[in-house]
Amino acid sequence: APIPPIPGVNEFNLAGFLRGAPLELARGVTVDLPVPAEAEFILEGYVDPAEDLVVEGPFGDHTGFYTLEDLYPRFHVTAITHRRNAIYPATIVGRPPMEDAYLIEASERLFLPAARLILPEIADYHLPPAGIAHNWVNVAIEKRYPGQAYKVAGGLLGLGQMMFAKVMVVLDKGQALKPGFPALLEALRHALPGRDTLVFRGPMDVLDHSSRAVGYGGKLIIDGTRKLEEEGGEVPFTPLAHRDLPTLPGVRQAQWPGVWAATLEKTRAGQAKALAETLLATPQSAGIRLLLLTDADTRLEPDELLWAVLNNIDPERDSWVMEGASGPVLVLDGTRKLAEEGFARAWPQKITMSPEVVRRVDERWEKLGLPRFGDAVAAD
Repeated sequence: APIPPIPGVNEFNLAGFLRGAPLELARGVTVDLPVPAEAEFILEGYVDPAEDLVVEGPFGDHTGFYTLEDLYPRFHVTAITHRRNAIYPATIVGRPPMEDAYLIEASERLFLPAARLILPEIADYHLPPAGIAHNWVNVAIEKRYPGQAYKVAGGLLGLGQMMFAKVMVVLDKGQALKPGFPALLEALRHALPGRDTLVFRGPMDVLDHSSRAVGYGGKLIIDGTRKLEEEGGEVPFTPLAHRDLPTLPGVRQAQWPGVWAATLEKTRAGQAKALAETLLATPQSAGIRLLLLTDADTRLEPDELLWAVLNNIDPERDSWVMEGASGPVLVLDGTRKLAEEGFARAWPQKITMSPEVVRRVDERWEKLGLPRFGDAVAAD
């Protein structure tokens, strides 16, 4: 759990809070550390900091991509203990929404009071599933003075694991923060690209495969609050979505009010920016403030689209403010990055489920006597 850095507060305190009763602790069998006395399983052991790191991976991760091989410390197990009739707890992760999406939402509810102790102007916040926790944060504030959106976003980025957030969208108190995509559309009504967007650098999650370096990359703040006079005031904007989109070979497209998305089969450096220039030069860019570019294997459905784009951008490198038919447009290049573009790291594959795995899962539902999801919905 992302426990806030408050003296005397740790995971055992949180567990007791969730249970509504103190957590009974015992000493480990082979380590002199407190452990939950009634845990299902406990793995005891040690890490030798002088020992060479070992290769871990690749494996499917909560990002929805296959985490690449990397070096990590070796954990030496000295004892495994468990309660009687122990249950092995596990979650299924992958392309969102998966089980971790609901754990994330529970965590945000738990830690909202702690965040408001430090930043009292926060009305609420939400981590949409498409952002897999650290890629996208929507936050609503009770705004009273110019620049407050950036102050709150910067403050949140200083709170524990919130420092890994990649894109932060700030809205006014009273605006719905979820579902995430409608909240983003609302923010764009009040965010003039360039003037009301800010890109800078900071620490990133080590699982972020698109950042400029491991654990270090760009961040983007979108100020979607109503603008005060000192901030330049509101700029009139009517979000539009056009039906007659330009026909381009190998390019699929979709529009929502204020947002244009396009996929491409990327084969060369600079291809995404060239496509953005082509699209924004057309009349169909009128009423658009955000252009999302992604790879050809991405469905043009809001949640999958944003999941793919947010995973694949370093905002410092992959966000551009370009001119459209009715003003500036924020372009996010969510395509895979090539070595020819100066990207030296390996690029992971999206998690896929083979037909054989699907068949085996379906068989297990039958053996366990449990209804499959579609059957359960039909029964309801």
